[in-house]
Amino acid sequence: MIIDCAVYRDGVRETTPDDSAALEAALAGLGTDDFLWIGIANPTSDELHRIAGPLSLHPLAVEDALEAHQRPKIEKYEDHTFMSIRTVSYSDDDITTHEVNIFLGPNYLLTVRHGGPELHGARKAAESMIEHLSHGPTAALYAVVDSIVDHYEDVATELETDVQEVESSVFSAQRSNDSTRIYRLKRETLEFRRAVMPLREPVHRFATVSAPERARPYFRDISDHLSRAAESIDSIDHLLDNALNAHLAQLSVQQNEDMRKLTAGATLFAVPTAIAGVYGMNFEHMPELSWTYGYPACLAVIGALCLYIYSRFKRSGWL
Repeated sequence: MIIDCAVYRDGVRETTPDDSAALEAALAGLGTDDFLWIGIANPTSDELHRIAGPLSLHPLAVEDALEAHQRPKIEKYEDHTFMSIRTVSYSDDDITTHEVNIFLGPNYLLTVRHGGPELHGARKAAESMIEHLSHGPTAALYAVVDSIVDHYEDVATELETDVQEVESSVFSAQRSNDSTRIYRLKRETLEFRRAVMPLREPVHRFATVSAPERARPYFRDISDHLSRAAESIDSIDHLLDNALNAHLAQLSVQQNEDMRKLTAGATLFAVPTAIAGVYGMNFEHMPELSWTYGYPACLAVIGALCLYIYSRFKRSGWL
């Protein structure tokens, strides 16, 4: 369905075509610096083809725009450019991505959104800068892509905060199952990487070669933001690897400490068990068996030996 559609003359929003005939008439009446900006969301095949006809969009690009599983990319066709980019949101250790497919022509910009946050804010921000928007559809493209890429850095910052929480938990005295959260964050970081990394080279090439000369500084700025987001992703992934290794090392140390305590405890019980086992054999003739103080003396020897063993284990740090 069409979310918003308008003609912009010298950067000012004017008419709003509401059907295919009005769309064709609007395209035919566009001046040199005028352009049409169309935003649609979750279109059916028929809805997209009704718009693709007047814009003369390439059928392969239209097919890609209908599929919400495209790898981020920029493709150049004869009279228009097709871009696939992913929006990214993060909440409760969960990265969610949605796809936005964009067609840039000489006098139009078409955005095809499959779920995710609305692009209305990017349009409103662009409309507030009339001089900037008067440069044509490339300025509108910059507004859309910049709003999406800027959010990448926000997501990276939130991820870094959660990674710091994991690091603090790993090195805390309290035992916790951090491996589950670390693995989940690594999986979400991978999803984030899939949205950002494939876009770096196409955007850089667009900023240096394909974009109009006056628009290149703006797209180089987007390219810089993508590079910073990519560096943050690499840093986050590296920190998670270190946290996982540290967590496994902590588990190994804790298990060793537990085994030492169990060993020391078993040794303490072994001495009285051995002595009691000897005197529990019920032979008639045994040393001190008929002695009046034999039983207390046996208990005293057991107690002294246990105290000595306990003190040695305590001194060595096993208890």
